[in-house]
Amino acid sequence: MTTLTVRKQDGAFVLDSGAGRRASLRTGWSWRCGEIRTGAGLWTVAPTDRRRIGATAQTEHGVAVRLDLLRSHVPGPGGVARWMPGRWGGEVVRDEHRLAVRLPGRPGGTIHVDVTGVWAELELVTLTACFALMSRRRRRMLITMAVAGTGTHGATG
Repeated sequence: MTTLTVRKQDGAFVLDSGAGRRASLRTGWSWRCGEIRTGAGLWTVAPTDRRRIGATAQTEHGVAVRLDLLRSHVPGPGGVARWMPGRWGGEVVRDEHRLAVRLPGRPGGTIHVDVTGVWAELELVTLTACFALMSRRRRRMLITMAVAGTGTHGATG
């Protein structure tokens, strides 16, 4: 098993996967979309649904990674991939290969990724999973802030 880290650096989330290879994820304030840059190219990443359970990474040529509860796809040979998100992390599993992402307790902390097996486009799959989990966390936070904001103003009259 290999452990990778994703850290916030200069406005982007940077994955240092060793051997001098680096990949990054940049998003907007609301996390409705973003872009992933790896040595292989540039992908647009976005949630698959309103609740932000999964995400897709794609170029103009099509979807490269799809993490979804019902139908996931990751590059490379092997069986069907499964995406299993949770509140503090998530897993992508295909055959005996596993990629487990653990979010930090606070936004902006270091993300830890445990990798078992061989993955094609490891950086792209990892950052797509990070985007899906952090986008979902951001959505929950914005909803909480909106609810708290409406509760403090109360009814007048």
